[in-house]
Amino acid sequence: MKYFNPPDGEYLAALSAALDYEKHNALVRELEAKTAAGKPDRMRMHAGFNSRFLLLDKRYNKAGVTYKEFTCDSRLMFEVLAEFGYFCNMYAPYFHIMGSGSPLSVYPDFQNFAEAQWMGAELVFPENDVPYTRPFITEDNKNILFDRGIPEPFSGIYAAGWEHYEKFKEYAKDYEIDGCRVTDVWPAGLTSDGPFTLACELLGTTEVCVLIYEEPEYIGRLLDFLAVAIIARVKAFRKAWGVPQKLDGWFMADDSIALLSTDMYEQLVLPRHKRMVDELLTENGALDIHLCGDATRHYPVIQKQLRCRSFDTGFPVKHGELCKTLGPETTIMGGPSVAFLQSHNEAEIEAEVRRIIEEVKPYTRRFVMREGNNVPPGMDLKKILAMYCATVKYGKYEEV
Repeated sequence: MKYFNPPDGEYLAALSAALDYEKHNALVRELEAKTAAGKPDRMRMHAGFNSRFLLLDKRYNKAGVTYKEFTCDSRLMFEVLAEFGYFCNMYAPYFHIMGSGSPLSVYPDFQNFAEAQWMGAELVFPENDVPYTRPFITEDNKNILFDRGIPEPFSGIYAAGWEHYEKFKEYAKDYEIDGCRVTDVWPAGLTSDGPFTLACELLGTTEVCVLIYEEPEYIGRLLDFLAVAIIARVKAFRKAWGVPQKLDGWFMADDSIALLSTDMYEQLVLPRHKRMVDELLTENGALDIHLCGDATRHYPVIQKQLRCRSFDTGFPVKHGELCKTLGPETTIMGGPSVAFLQSHNEAEIEAEVRRIIEEVKPYTRRFVMREGNNVPPGMDLKKILAMYCATVKYGKYEEV
């Protein structure tokens, strides 16, 4: 690989002993077919890798690529993302197609800063970390967004994102690494980190929490503005991408609602979430949502009011209790926390995965094992391999 080193020999030996690509891919394809038919016979496993796993780890980032270089250069971003996809296909054990010739997909990767930057926040590139934005709305300029109006959808970072996307499609035509070709290219701008989380990024989390009590009308107006802006941008990107304005599925997040009580969420944020769902999903469409942190108290109302079919959880989570509450038709992604994985050995990880599997089995066949939540730089890949092996070993369902 041009930019990244492969894992060390010890890990490669362990991976080879535990996983045969051909058998693994047959298992994945068989499970996909059975799941599509509504008859999964075992639990799936996912692992939340993204580009920071390689870019922020000197063991792997042999070319020393920085996030500033990566963010600003279309060709560099494309090649880094393609190599990252190849790395995952070869070395990251979870339920996806692996090995030489496996397909790659790429999309402009702006981590979690795009929406705030689009709204006018300053983008910062710290050394040895992911980019972030600084809050910029204060008491002195609290109406700045209302005065400016909704940003043009293809402005700020999203202008760069669309340029990346158009160039990615051209680069993909003649790019290949070890038989792996880029088969899917996606634009940015189609999802959202959520209006409440975006408000916290623009004002500061403490400031938002204070204003909820001191100036609830202002926070309500701000959340309305942000929800409408997100809807307008997603619709514009869908139009440019050539898909309908309303789709059967949509993905969003809103991690910061973990700060709110259930009553406060239902009063303050749920109406804005519902507006987004109503505007962006078809009548029978369903939502997929990512919520880090201790937010499971909000799940029942989100499931009911937002037609949510899947929850990507964080931690802490009582997995069995959650599956029982939400029922067998809702997909839940969860598992050992990252902190647990980092501080425990492979035998302990196997035991924890087994415990979670046995906890959820009585209630669902739609649980997806994964780390809670997102594999950080520096994580020993043997920990992920231990999760994979335990899921394969204990994740078989009893015949119905």
